[in-house]
Amino acid sequence: QTCPNDKDRYRTGNNGGMITVDNSVTINGCRLYHGCSSEILKTLPSESVDAVVTDPPFGIGFDYDGKKEEHNNPSGYWAWLEPIYQEWMRILKPGGFMAVWNAQANFRYFWDWFGDDIHIYIGAKNFVQIRKVPINYGYEPVIMKYKIGAPPKSTINAERSIDYYVANTAAMVSDTKRIERNHPCPRAIDLTIEIVKNFTLDGGLILDPFMGSATTGIACIKTGRSFIGIEKDKRYYELSCKRIGLEKSKQTLLEGW
Repeated sequence: QTCPNDKDRYRTGNNGGMITVDNSVTINGCRLYHGCSSEILKTLPSESVDAVVTDPPFGIGFDYDGKKEEHNNPSGYWAWLEPIYQEWMRILKPGGFMAVWNAQANFRYFWDWFGDDIHIYIGAKNFVQIRKVPINYGYEPVIMKYKIGAPPKSTINAERSIDYYVANTAAMVSDTKRIERNHPCPRAIDLTIEIVKNFTLDGGLILDPFMGSATTGIACIKTGRSFIGIEKDKRYYELSCKRIGLEKSKQTLLEGW
């Protein structure tokens, strides 16, 4: 999770709805940053986003395309994640919503890390890779809370404000041509949409400091929210730019019918 030494920068310009400035690009209203969250978050203004919806590395020794997670024990992991967490909470407006995916292996630490006011949402799966262990994991916990200081900034049109959802992970596994499959651990889009549309402010601005394949960004486009994403790996940043651009093109075509 250390910051990359990659000094590549994108030229300033405007090309068909894509505006590039230094290490970021704006694609039809979605602002995507290439760089390290710990650095880029410091440049964003305090109390400027309505929600943080993110899926950081879990600190359990996962292998990302041959690169092991740097922090694979609870103390080292939180020493790395806590400063980033504090930054996104600074950027989050009072009453703003937070949803953070994590691993069941870290469950016992969630209240110590994120506070006593959290709620655990169950992101269940309709397809699970069965391993040779006595009990297999069928869900991932999503840590949720609203920032104190104001009434919760949630939608007035919630269809399903309960704390679980069964994602269609089978569809993602079976369709090898899906663009998000170019990331080693893509998040199910239906689960992300479910969270965004039921717990975040209508028309609000959502931040994802660990953008990955831009699943949060796609959920924002589909539900009428604005989006800021940050990704340090250049491959996944370019994947996110492509995926956001394709989704925006689809939305434009649908609006034209």
